[in-house]
Amino acid sequence: MRLRVEYSVGSDLRFLSNLDMMNLMARALRRAQIPFALSEGFNPHIRLSMGTVLPVGLWGKREYFDLELEREMDAGNFIENMNQALPPAMHVNACLEIGAKTPTLMNSINCACYSFVIDAPAEQMEPWKNRILQQNDMIVKSRGKKKDLDKNLRPGILKIEVNRLQDFAIIDIWGTTGEPLNVRYDELRDLFMQTGINKEAILDVCRSGNYIRENDEYYTPLEKVK
Repeated sequence: MRLRVEYSVGSDLRFLSNLDMMNLMARALRRAQIPFALSEGFNPHIRLSMGTVLPVGLWGKREYFDLELEREMDAGNFIENMNQALPPAMHVNACLEIGAKTPTLMNSINCACYSFVIDAPAEQMEPWKNRILQQNDMIVKSRGKKKDLDKNLRPGILKIEVNRLQDFAIIDIWGTTGEPLNVRYDELRDLFMQTGINKEAILDVCRSGNYIRENDEYYTPLEKVK
């Protein structure tokens, strides 16, 4: 049996590395007495496949992993057992059974949404959004493997939405992930600062979703499993 699981990571755990996150999840699976399958060989490990890496410094609303079980288990029981074993800052939102031939998360997810809380009225950020989307180039210094090289984010910016949270603006930016252009949240933060938004005005940032984009439609990995 193979499960695809959606979970959230609260801000208290934003500084965990990917290895820390995998170890935390493995310990929770053991405490929850989940009948996970193990790999073969001299050093067997849980057949757990995490989705796209949550960058250190971010919390996430909808993250994903795939898990292979050695026997059938009810999805509701899985969610209940895991939420009792996970720390308070983590929560399993949903899960479903997927087929053996379902593409992996790493091969499926091709975009993500980053949500920035800006200390400014939403009405003030609408002109900023329109100005950004009208640009042909958005050049920042790469923070990835090719560090400090000029990187044009514009082909990877898929859409931007401005919403209101009390007196603050929530800027949701959908960007491509992986190859050929991986839009990083820290590069988006640099873009804000290059376009007139002070660093101090960026109050918070999270990854609010991971998506499979097909023909300008956005699906969660739970919605698109074939």
